[in-house]
Amino acid sequence: MSFGTLYIHQNPNPRTTAIMAIAEAHGIQLDIVNATRAEEKNFKKLLEINPLGQIPTFVGKDGWVLSECIPIALYITSQSDSTTLMGSNRREYYEIIQWMSFANGDMLPCIGGCILPLIGRPQVIRSNVQDCLRSMHRHFKIFNEHLATRKYLVGTELTTADLFIVAMLVDAYRVFHPMMDSDYSNLMRWFHEIYELPIYKSMAGELKLLNLDYPKLVPDKINGVTPKSS
Repeated sequence: MSFGTLYIHQNPNPRTTAIMAIAEAHGIQLDIVNATRAEEKNFKKLLEINPLGQIPTFVGKDGWVLSECIPIALYITSQSDSTTLMGSNRREYYEIIQWMSFANGDMLPCIGGCILPLIGRPQVIRSNVQDCLRSMHRHFKIFNEHLATRKYLVGTELTTADLFIVAMLVDAYRVFHPMMDSDYSNLMRWFHEIYELPIYKSMAGELKLLNLDYPKLVPDKINGVTPKSS
């Protein structure tokens, strides 16, 4: 029996792949509806449920509606009484939310601001690619330093935060993989280990890299310092 309906755009997707992976691992059946604008009937239905037309949107079998990727991910995860993905105590649970919020609200928009111009799509929030690049590097550095002595983002076991944030890094890695492999070794070790776990990879599929001429920080913007001329 279906637990509910999840409206998405496509899979893999930064905000929905982890939700679908966790549901499948816990034996939770979801009806998946592709609600892009091209799917006119589905998109119209999504707008009736969520006037902003945002994905993911979850509708329970009783008609209860939940939007935004973090609460949906945590709600689906919490349906298993035996899950370890929610952390081992209250502090870890709130750390999970902390990292998920950081990635979704701060890091992902920066990644989008770097990648969307490459594929001809408009940038929704930031318009300066260099600004996005600087922010993206700052976020990667924070994760890289945090993971220097840790296998997982929170505690000593895999949590929802690991799965959620790997999904948010996939598009960045597909484009920026030469730079990310070279400059952020701790982050990349963790990324590949989590991606290759059956719980995630069975939903996301093989990681397909792109060979694009990706944007790079211009010299006079690195650390906000203009180099002296020789």
